[in-house]
Amino acid sequence: MILPSQRISAGLLLLMCFLAGNSAFAQEAHPQDLDSNISERINFIQASFDQGETRAKTWSYSWTGIYGALAGFQTFQTFYKRHDKASNIVGASESLLGLAALIADPFHARSSGKDLREIPEGTPEEQRHKLEMAEKLLERNYKQEKFGRSLPNHLVVLAVNAVGGAIIWHNSGGRDALMSFLSGIAISEAQIWTQPTRAVTDYNDYRSKYKGIQSSIPEKKYFIAPSLNGFVVGVTF
Repeated sequence: MILPSQRISAGLLLLMCFLAGNSAFAQEAHPQDLDSNISERINFIQASFDQGETRAKTWSYSWTGIYGALAGFQTFQTFYKRHDKASNIVGASESLLGLAALIADPFHARSSGKDLREIPEGTPEEQRHKLEMAEKLLERNYKQEKFGRSLPNHLVVLAVNAVGGAIIWHNSGGRDALMSFLSGIAISEAQIWTQPTRAVTDYNDYRSKYKGIQSSIPEKKYFIAPSLNGFVVGVTF
């Protein structure tokens, strides 16, 4: 004889198994649905990189050259000119800092198009991997360009030039310190405000256009369901 409580438990078990089966089916079908727009999404990101590459290279190489030239000139002035020695030392140091920052953390947008194009996409698995890498590259560029225009970056510029100005004030007086501070701020702010921000716009456009579309890599989902003897735990892919 089957008790009412056993009927209820059995019914709940069948219901949970049905829901879990549907969940598993949805997870299996999801990559197939995603296949239809993988190429579209890769092409969107590739076009974004390609269209922003020229400006990114121009900005990156120009400022690398500017800081390199300033560092070389001010270093020369330090050794061969008696006057304004403190100003030249501080100026050369600040220019070297700017140059080192560009070398240590290169502007990624200048090479992202080439990096993405070299990733193979001959099979469905390679296409999914390429899309995953494309999204990571786009997000990396977004974060770098977002920080480049951010308030913390402006504050770093202000702090570096303030310290340099204080050193010059101590050694050469207020006039030289003020000139060094203002010129340093002007150069650094010019670098910040001329920095390309295409990745910021394209990242937001990408998220808006493909909102709600998940990664091509299927996720594991865990479930718990009642059974005749208690509960059953499982996982779907």
